Amino acid sequence: MLRASAWVAVFALGCAAGARAQAVKGGLVGNIADQSGFALPGVTVTITEVNTNISYSAITNESGNYVFSNLKDGTYRVVAELSGFKRVVREGVEVPVNATPRVDLKMEVGAVEESITVVGESPLLQTDRADTSRIIESVHLAEVPLGFNRNFQGMVITVPGALRIQRPHSDFFNAQDSLSANVNGQSRLANNVQIEGIDDNHRTGLLTTLIPSAEAIETVNISTSAYDAEFGRAGGAITNVTLKSGTNSLKGSVFVFGNNEKTNAPGYFTHTAPPGDYLQSGFTLGGPIQHNSLFFFGDYQHIRDNAGRTTRSVIPPSAYRLGDFSASPTRIYDPLTGNPDGTGRTPFPNNVIPADRISPIARAILANVPQPNVDAAPGLPNYQVDYARVKTTDSFDTKLNWQASQRDQISARLSFLRPKLVDPAEFGAFGGSKQGSPSGNGFSGTGTDTTYSTGLNYTRSWSNTLVMEARGGMNYFHNEALAGG
Repeated sequence: MLRASAWVAVFALGCAAGARAQAVKGGLVGNIADQSGFALPGVTVTITEVNTNISYSAITNESGNYVFSNLKDGTYRVVAELSGFKRVVREGVEVPVNATPRVDLKMEVGAVEESITVVGESPLLQTDRADTSRIIESVHLAEVPLGFNRNFQGMVITVPGALRIQRPHSDFFNAQDSLSANVNGQSRLANNVQIEGIDDNHRTGLLTTLIPSAEAIETVNISTSAYDAEFGRAGGAITNVTLKSGTNSLKGSVFVFGNNEKTNAPGYFTHTAPPGDYLQSGFTLGGPIQHNSLFFFGDYQHIRDNAGRTTRSVIPPSAYRLGDFSASPTRIYDPLTGNPDGTGRTPFPNNVIPADRISPIARAILANVPQPNVDAAPGLPNYQVDYARVKTTDSFDTKLNWQASQRDQISARLSFLRPKLVDPAEFGAFGGSKQGSPSGNGFSGTGTDTTYSTGLNYTRSWSNTLVMEARGGMNYFHNEALAGG
């Protein structure tokens, strides 16, 4: 299956008294008042993202309100200044993607040279937005056990209204281990997954095509109701993934996760732990190209996922291969006797087929079928084999953020993911069942999924309440699978 699609850049103009955060940005609002609660117009409010040292300023209106829209997610310092009042500083204000936190401040009469540092926590309820959402941060992805290659989609189960997580489709079609869930009673096909506002869905809606490394993710915003019209094409949950960005400090990480059959419990019925091992390793690196304006981030991840599995099946015992079916309750009739309609047939004596009546072709085929290795009654599984489905996955992300001016922001992203899969047959080159596969009826062979995802975002802030955004991207997904032994 081949999928190549491109989205033409979408332009949006918005004008509002309050900030509404875009899919890839956040906002900040608040009110400034004196100690008696009276609004203070004309207050200069300056916010600074502490990791990049990029600042923005606004003036409160006649009601004492201020608005900042189109903010990059991060940690901000809020400073309020007005002649005749002490300077007020609020540290550690977190601004997530697709969220608009509120920071209200009160100022005391005094000299501007004096300052008051306010310590507070983000409100538990978001009163400036109507949508219902959950923000999953990088610390959650790092500390919570995640299955399926540490896939961030496993955290969807923590969102109210979401049912259990499922991994749909075969190993070959879903080699990237895309997960999904039903949210608010809707079909999983009603969900929409985006990477920084760019579509990340298979054209059928069945799968998420690119799964970023958990180490590269800054936040995951999951909205389940009353979300903005800009998202569209969803009736269940809208998941928007934001990758990490570079800062003024050069930072990086190295990670390794793994296990093998020695750390896995044996099967309850098979009493064996099939051979297999898992190793996920990689690194991240981000920092400045030009301080306070141009930043980079990149990551690479390699996964070796050799999944141990057990197949049990029914194969002919030794006596059957020689034509001796005396232990079988089914009568064997001589096909050369009787009438064309099947009547009048003569059974073989003692249910044994003479050796000279067995086809040489059948003998050649049976010579390549292994002997039973499990004691079982006739008709029950008498052959068991442990094997490993081999999969290796390479992926990377690169991202640039450029603060061209106080009003202009540009970001660009390129992501890549390619899993390669080899799933052997039960009898090697001679085929066999795939009852040990996740679906119980898969097929053996080799497969490769190749995914490229790009994104380009430009935003222009004409004022604190008028923002233009242009966003475009391309998502390419190519799936190949070749059946074989």
